[in-house]
Amino acid sequence: MADPRLSFRRRSHRSSEAGQAILFFVLVLGIFLLATLCLAFDLSNMWFHRQAAQNAADAACTAGAMDLLVDAQGGATGHQGFTNGTPFNCSSSGNPTASVCQYAAKNSYDSANTTPGNLVSVTFPSTVPGVTTPPASMAPTPFISVFVLEHVRTFFLGLLNGSTTADVRAFATCGLELSQSPIPIVVLDPRATDGATLSTQGNPTISVYGGPQRSIQVNSSYTGAVNIGGNAVINLTNGGPNNPPSGSDLGTYGGPAGAPAGFHTGATGHWIAPASPINDPFAQVPAPGQPAAPVPTPGLAGCTSVPCAVPPGVNGCPAAFVAGCDEYTPGYYASGISVSGAGGPNFRIALFDPGIYYIMNGFTASPNSCMRPSTATGDGSGGTLFYFADINSISVSANSGKKCPTDPSTFFNTTSGSGSILYGAKCTSSSSIPSNLPAALSGSVLLGPCQKPVAATGLCAPNCSINYGDPLGASDPLGVQRGFLFFQKRSVNASTNPQWTGGGQFLLSGTMYFHQCVTSGSDTGVNCSAPSAYNDNVSLGGNSGSGTYVLGQVVADQITLSGTSALTMDLNPTSVFNILKASLLQ
Repeated sequence: MADPRLSFRRRSHRSSEAGQAILFFVLVLGIFLLATLCLAFDLSNMWFHRQAAQNAADAACTAGAMDLLVDAQGGATGHQGFTNGTPFNCSSSGNPTASVCQYAAKNSYDSANTTPGNLVSVTFPSTVPGVTTPPASMAPTPFISVFVLEHVRTFFLGLLNGSTTADVRAFATCGLELSQSPIPIVVLDPRATDGATLSTQGNPTISVYGGPQRSIQVNSSYTGAVNIGGNAVINLTNGGPNNPPSGSDLGTYGGPAGAPAGFHTGATGHWIAPASPINDPFAQVPAPGQPAAPVPTPGLAGCTSVPCAVPPGVNGCPAAFVAGCDEYTPGYYASGISVSGAGGPNFRIALFDPGIYYIMNGFTASPNSCMRPSTATGDGSGGTLFYFADINSISVSANSGKKCPTDPSTFFNTTSGSGSILYGAKCTSSSSIPSNLPAALSGSVLLGPCQKPVAATGLCAPNCSINYGDPLGASDPLGVQRGFLFFQKRSVNASTNPQWTGGGQFLLSGTMYFHQCVTSGSDTGVNCSAPSAYNDNVSLGGNSGSGTYVLGQVVADQITLSGTSALTMDLNPTSVFNILKASLLQ
């Protein structure tokens, strides 16, 4: 028989062992929780460093992309500190003064590459997955990638791997994309050595209505790129896309940093300096080919020469108060075009049939001359493109347009007409024109094309397939708008710079494009030579502000206004062309 005292002792011994097991379990659990907390501390620290490294990579990459953009415009600052296309790092033995490295350093990544420490490296990929590479002729170096490597100090992970640091990596890729954008007035010349490239002196006024939020962009790196002198005014109070307009922006890359006294804008408008340059929006637009010599207006009896003398009431010639009109047809004008102004009963108006006027030796309009669109079909494009094929350009003398017939029956109606100008300044019945445009104008009127020419007319070769009209066509939200009116050859300097002087009244409906890209060879808008090109200067002077309306865009190397001239610009907020834009891509 078992001894009951022995049984009691066994139970007492097992109770003591059970307490030790609980203590051991608590100890193991505590160590595990402590290790987990320590691991969480290190991982959290690494995560925060990863976020900081990514922010630094994004900032440095964006800075590099802006330098690529400025370089692509031909306005290299000389301060970027790196050679496009050549990889580098930001260590003391690398390229620490590069703009990319400076922005990384501003975010606490100095590339000391110690342990702990960090290193920033830069490469220039030729392609980026999912991104369309812009043409090399517009952006020779389109992309930049920034890699950040940081050696982060660890406190507990080293117990596992024997290292006191862990590597954290981040990268960003930025670059240039072609983006469709509404076009403001663009002053293209990037050189600081040319002084003010948008210059106003005396009492001139630029007034902008509607258009995109940025109405004017000046690309020059000169600190005084915009000069508003004397009593001159740049008035953007009615600019911008809002309805009603509430003010738009002027952007200047070089300066001044603050708006001069003559700058006026509305509640939503700003003076932006510095503002990243805008490249030539028409760089990829082909120049017209040289057509055959002009032929007399088809179907017009007795018309055997160009210009053809037409009687009053024919093809847009007023029915009264003029002796007749001189009608021009599209084609190659080897000796230029000269419009004279006879006074009194011998007064005549110059009419221009729709089509491309390929002009050597310039286009001049003398005092008292008057110019209007004809109602003839021409090449079927609905308007005229004047292409200046040598160093000469357009020159409008004092008082041109001022002596057009003053009887209201001879005025140009901006909303109605006949033939090719059935809707006046509008291309179609649904096209919109600005409300500030007068219903009738007494002065000269020139209208750009609306659409691609019609080959069946026999008047468009060799340019029948090119649309110099509205690139959006019927899909334009404002209805079909007019395209290029003036186009200067881009491989020469228009040494006889385009100019309007005097007190004449004008309606110019269409884009004025005066840009020198290169100094020789064929007309091209790409691979421009900033050191020697960008010399075309559009000048308005005298008293030409008595009624000068431009419906469209002005893109030129330089713009100068003087005297008491004025320019009323009505910009189209939906007219889009491809421009380069710097973007954070990855």
